[in-house]
Amino acid sequence: MSSDAAAAVSPAIGLTTDADLAVRRMALRLGFGVTLGYLLGGLWGTTLFFMPPLLAAQFLATMRQPPGWRDAAGLILVTVLFAALTLTLAGGFVRDPLVYVLLLGLVLFLGFLLDSAGKTMPASLLLTFAAVIPLAGTQSLELAVGLAGAIVGAPFIALLACWVMFAIFPAVPQPDSGSRIARQASPKAAFANTAVLLPLIVWCMVGGRMSFVLLIVSIAIIRAGRDGGSRAAIGLLLGNVLGGIAATIAYGVVSMQPSIVFFLLVVLLVGLTFGARIAAGGVLAPLFGVALMTFLILLGVGVSPLPIESGEAFGTRLLSVMLAGLYTVGALSLLPGGRRA
Repeated sequence: MSSDAAAAVSPAIGLTTDADLAVRRMALRLGFGVTLGYLLGGLWGTTLFFMPPLLAAQFLATMRQPPGWRDAAGLILVTVLFAALTLTLAGGFVRDPLVYVLLLGLVLFLGFLLDSAGKTMPASLLLTFAAVIPLAGTQSLELAVGLAGAIVGAPFIALLACWVMFAIFPAVPQPDSGSRIARQASPKAAFANTAVLLPLIVWCMVGGRMSFVLLIVSIAIIRAGRDGGSRAAIGLLLGNVLGGIAATIAYGVVSMQPSIVFFLLVVLLVGLTFGARIAAGGVLAPLFGVALMTFLILLGVGVSPLPIESGEAFGTRLLSVMLAGLYTVGALSLLPGGRRA
C-alpha cells in the first residue's frame, strides 16, 4: 500500500497519523505549558503573574521545535535591550508629552514591524514593554523599573516551560514541504497597527489609568488579525468575549475553592480546550488564540492583582477589556492595512 493510501485509510481504522499526533502534542504542550507558566510564575514571585503563561502560550503556539540555547540567549539579550530602551524613554522624555508620545509611537512601530516580518518572540516582548513601561513612567520611574524587572524575568520562565513541554511532548517530525518563503516586513501594516494602539495608550496616560491588562489584550487582538473583512473582525471580537467569559467562570470557581492545586487544574482544563482548537489550525485558530490570551490575562490579574490595580473589581476590569476589544476590532476593520497578510 502506498504512503498516500495509508494516510487516507488510517483515520478510518482508528490509527493516528503523524499530522494528528503533532496536533495532539501541540495542544498538550499549550495546555500544560500555560499551567506550568502560572506555577513557575507563582514560585518566582513575579509581580506580573499573567506574563509567564502568556509568553509561554505565544511561544508554544508558534514553535514547532524547542528553542535552541543560542536562540534563548538571543531572546534574553533583546529582552534586556528592550527594557533599557523603554526605561530610557520613560526616564528621559516623560516631562515632554509630545516628544514622549512620538517616541512611544516609534517603539510601537518597530514592534509591529518585527511582528509583520514573522519575528514573533522579539515582537511580543517589545510590544509588551512599549505598552507597560511608558505608561508606568507617567506615574513614577520606580514603578516602571519594577515592572520592567518583572517583564525581563518572564521570558526565563516561559522558555523553561517550553523546554519542559517539548521534553514531555516531543515534536513530531514533519515531511519537508520545501523551503519556506521569508515573510517581508510591512511598514504599512506596522503603521496602521500603531495608529490603532497608540490612541488607547494615550487615553490611559491622560486618564491616569494603569490599565496594562486592556492594552496587552488589545495587542493580542491586533496581532491575531491576519485576515481582512468583517467576518475576521467579528471572530476576533468573539474570541475576546469568549476568553472573558471563560475567565469569569474560572475566577468564580476558583474563588469558591481557593487552592493552588484547584486553580492549576482549572487552568489546565481551559488551556487544553482552547489549545486543541489552536493546534488544529484553520480559520477559527486566531479566535481561540485571542480567547486564550484574554483568559490568561484576566484570570491571572484576578487571582493576583497588581498593586496599582488591586482596588479594581474583577467585573470592572472585565468590562474595560471588553470595551477595549470592541474599540480595537472596530479600528482594525476601518484600517485594512492593520491586518497582516
